[in-house]
Amino acid sequence: MSNNPFGDYIRQRRLDAHLTRTELAKRANISASLIEKVELGTRPTTVNTMQVLLNELDVPSLYRKHILGLSFPGLLDDPRSRAGTPEPTAADLADLQSLPGPASFYILPAFTIVATNASHEQTFPGLRAGASFVEWMLLNPAAHDVMVEWHKEARRVVHNLRMLAPNPGTDRQSANTIRRCQKAAEWDELWNSGPSPAGPENDHILIRNHLDRRVHEMNLRIYSPEYPSRPWWHCRLVQRAPIA
Repeated sequence: MSNNPFGDYIRQRRLDAHLTRTELAKRANISASLIEKVELGTRPTTVNTMQVLLNELDVPSLYRKHILGLSFPGLLDDPRSRAGTPEPTAADLADLQSLPGPASFYILPAFTIVATNASHEQTFPGLRAGASFVEWMLLNPAAHDVMVEWHKEARRVVHNLRMLAPNPGTDRQSANTIRRCQKAAEWDELWNSGPSPAGPENDHILIRNHLDRRVHEMNLRIYSPEYPSRPWWHCRLVQRAPIA
């Protein structure tokens, strides 16, 4: 991991937006030299500068929390919780199993599964603790069957990986995930396609039950555990209605 993840992240987001430092400086009403120093890590970044840059680069809140957590360990949570692989307690697992629909705990940036409930295991065959959801989507043939709109959802998860990686060149986990996913024929097109268009047609996921072949329309919900604090994210799918 780079010792300047915030600067790396701003530089990558600026390049993805096809902006020069001068163009971003004009939009953010700060100097181009300040942006250069932030990207190079030669000057401490103030809260106001961080907020302005993240706003002008349209970085969503989920990504902000992740990159700020990387940049300032201990600012958003207890740094001791980042030591080693997170292990859910028996109570955590009981909470997960109590949910009727597919649910999981995962860690970023590769959406690495920490734990799943029984419904999740049935819905996503082969996706177990320690596996990356991004890799499952790109490399597991079952994904094409389960995800009715596979291309749209693959585009979504690949864009999320790109947005969450400060700099794949210095982030080993992201680099390893990207290297493995490059085996997929669709990789280059998905990596360079940008985010899926916003709209009501993209606020749900169509899931095919691989046992009875029925298709279900699911709402995606993502939470960050606050009490008790946990180092993972909590994802669940809530059924809207069976449609086929």
